[in-house]
Amino acid sequence: MRLIVIRHGETPYNVEDRLTGQSDIPLSSLGEQQAFALATYLSTEQLDVIVSSDLQRARATAIAVAQHHESTLQEDPLLRELSLGQWEGRTMAEIEASEPDLVRCRLADAFTYAPEGGETLLQFRDRIARALENWYTYHPDSTVVWVTHAGVIGVLICHVLEIDLKRRWQFHHDNASVTELSVVGPRISLVRLNETAFLGQYATAHQ
Repeated sequence: MRLIVIRHGETPYNVEDRLTGQSDIPLSSLGEQQAFALATYLSTEQLDVIVSSDLQRARATAIAVAQHHESTLQEDPLLRELSLGQWEGRTMAEIEASEPDLVRCRLADAFTYAPEGGETLLQFRDRIARALENWYTYHPDSTVVWVTHAGVIGVLICHVLEIDLKRRWQFHHDNASVTELSVVGPRISLVRLNETAFLGQYATAHQ
């Protein structure tokens, strides 16, 4: 399976540096332009299966891509971003000011600790691993596109390369970026990472 993994376009929360998690935030105007540029870039590719997280920022990005292809857009909630529970919609500075002890717990052990109503890192990894297994089982010889979230991409890369999940932050994923994996049974290789040159003037200015 050729797996093309795309991060959704920019959202207002990305601009404001707020934790989004599974909050259903739309694309910003720049995010919509990024989705259009991404769709144009991929328009000549043979994309057999196009799958989106069921959150609207990913779905809107995927719809733009799918318009150039005959593939029916499918949704998979397993591709949602990490749930951050009561922390969603807030900045880290706001959370650190009001809940410093909880932030320390999360930083010390994100594997088994989650904010109230949220998801642990191990739960998140297992969810992504299930998605990978599912789509490979049904489409082992196809080009499959996932339109998803930065957290998903970082954990996916750590999972397939068998490296510590703490290193997920060492892989940067810009809005509307393209990452690609080659999946041949248990052999998974990273083909490209965070490709964004096609965005041109629509590249995200902030990190």
